[in-house]
Amino acid sequence: MVKVRPATHAGSWYSGNPNELNSQLSHYLSLAKSSGKTSVKGARVLVGPHAGYSFAGKTLAQTYNSFDPTEIKRVFIMGPSHHIYFKDEVRTTRYGAYATPLGNVPVDTDTIKDLVSNARHIDYMSSSVDENEHSFELHMPLYYKACLDKGLSTPPPIIPILISGFPGQLADSLTSTLQPYFEDKENAFFVSTDFCHWGDRFGYTSYTPNGDLESLDDISVAFNGKSNSLKIYESIEAVDKKGMELISKGDVSLWRQYLQATENTICGAYPLTVLLKLMGKADTFEWLGYTQSSSVLDPYDSSVSYASGYAVPAQSLVI
Repeated sequence: MVKVRPATHAGSWYSGNPNELNSQLSHYLSLAKSSGKTSVKGARVLVGPHAGYSFAGKTLAQTYNSFDPTEIKRVFIMGPSHHIYFKDEVRTTRYGAYATPLGNVPVDTDTIKDLVSNARHIDYMSSSVDENEHSFELHMPLYYKACLDKGLSTPPPIIPILISGFPGQLADSLTSTLQPYFEDKENAFFVSTDFCHWGDRFGYTSYTPNGDLESLDDISVAFNGKSNSLKIYESIEAVDKKGMELISKGDVSLWRQYLQATENTICGAYPLTVLLKLMGKADTFEWLGYTQSSSVLDPYDSSVSYASGYAVPAQSLVI
């Protein structure tokens, strides 16, 4: 019998009612189709947020609207750990499926067994860690819905990869392990990440009055309230979009310099680093949307940013 991870955030972060959820996701996907980026041929690299659907559902729908599942046999989904810290390894699931109110998403247990057996830097999550984590679960209903809407009878099985502490050696080892899978066009790679978490409650209040990273400083120093200065939410967007621009360029070195210079609180920064190392500069990343949970005007407010995008790898092989 397949052991199924329960949908622990259903009923709070998104609707647990199948009919209500299906209707909501249909609406989100319908809005996303207006972008013209529906089932982009070869789009098997995706980035999308993992916040509650009232905040980020429309943005995540843009991500999955672009997905081309035509040749996909399995999906590697990388996301950050939100509740526990570990280093020198990444972790994956012991479950055989992830539940959603719409139906179950299968897990590629055979590939996971191979990875855990052959890669010293990959181990299993405990059931409690898996069930508390939302990085993967928040993607599952839209992934399930989009795949069935695109004509599949069931979504391709997933391989969740949870990342926490991330020294350089682990980044290299994980990239080396995943590279053969990435080069096979039957494998898709998703990154689950939000962008800037801004405000005192997140420990990040950097601000640039003119949009330049050179003028970025703590808001207590940089914010002067002048009419020609950027509003706080505009500053947040400027910093986020500079990082998104570097991801589009595919230069992992510049990306790391950006993270060090800005200390931007992008929770999936390490999964994005792995993705950039896998892709290389030849692969072009296209962003579809960017939103914020609120438009911060006051230094005592807070917000989280969300972005959606996809890439079509330049070189793919069938292994």
